[in-house]
Amino acid sequence: MPRSLLAPLTVVLLLCPGAFAGGNKDNQDKNSAKPRNVTIIKVDAQKGEITAKFTDNKGKSQEKTFQLTKDVRLLDETGRVVNIAVFESGHDALVVESEGKLRELRRVPHRSETRSLAHAVRTHMEMSAYEPGSTADLQKIYDMLRKLDTGKNGKIDPKALKAEADTILRERVKEVFSRLDTNKDGKISSEEARGLIKEHFGKIDTNQDKFIDFGELLNAARERREHQATEAKATNKEKN
Repeated sequence: MPRSLLAPLTVVLLLCPGAFAGGNKDNQDKNSAKPRNVTIIKVDAQKGEITAKFTDNKGKSQEKTFQLTKDVRLLDETGRVVNIAVFESGHDALVVESEGKLRELRRVPHRSETRSLAHAVRTHMEMSAYEPGSTADLQKIYDMLRKLDTGKNGKIDPKALKAEADTILRERVKEVFSRLDTNKDGKISSEEARGLIKEHFGKIDTNQDKFIDFGELLNAARERREHQATEAKATNKEKN
């Protein structure tokens, strides 16, 4: 969790495992179900039920009680698996149904909140009372951020942050490269490539030798990160 919080989102988009494997059957089945935004109005932990209201396709307000069977995935805003205790009346949520059964229930941020790193940390703090793993995650986050306070003045050193971001990026690319290099010859062929790497194979293969080496994949990830950062700055400038 801490690493995913600090790593650039654009790297995740380029190098996420699902982009290579195309997703397994379970993921495909879940993705085929249409998510629905709901507002929770009642939680019955003893019965394992959550009642929510939503607007149907005809624009009418409806209420429905969902059974939280063992195969239902309960997630918080960050995608972390949690228990029913994090869901409360008044919370906005996202439900995924398939074949008439609830498959996933995810809590989403309040409309006035953003999916920021600070909000994710606040979520961990909130869960720490009933999710022991949250305390460990918070400690890891603290340890990582403390290393960036090189001046010991309570502030993050921008240079140290960039160096850590580059290290995380390199580690991510290394993991992906190792997974795709199935014959372990130190390069990725067009047959081994998956997802966005396969789609942009010719562009990533800068020396046009029909293979992608580690350096080429790392450079592609860096370029994508810089491109997305530039776009984000432009967007924020327009908003302001």
